[in-house]
Amino acid sequence: MSQTNDILLEISGKLDKVLRLLALDVVKGYEKEQEKIELLDSLGFRPIEIAKLLNKSQDNVNNQLNAIRKKREKTSKTTKKAEAKKTNTQEGDKKEPTEQKPEATK
Repeated sequence: MSQTNDILLEISGKLDKVLRLLALDVVKGYEKEQEKIELLDSLGFRPIEIAKLLNKSQDNVNNQLNAIRKKREKTSKTTKKAEAKKTNTQEGDKKEPTEQKPEATK
């Protein structure tokens, strides 16, 4: 049983390295740390994992993630307001059909 556990630990360690290499490859095109953090978060990495990958503190990553989430909320609220305004404007633009008077016959 111990040999099986050793093999599983070895496999797990290798998979972890491969995952880290892939994650680093994915974010290498991004210049801003915040973009890297946002991408890794969207891929399901936990803050502690992101911190290790980017060689940052976990507090730094958590602060960046909080800023990202606040920015998303603000953008979402702005978008919803704009959509509501657009909908209200479109409803106001709809005119009641006017009755046409029948033409007089000669």
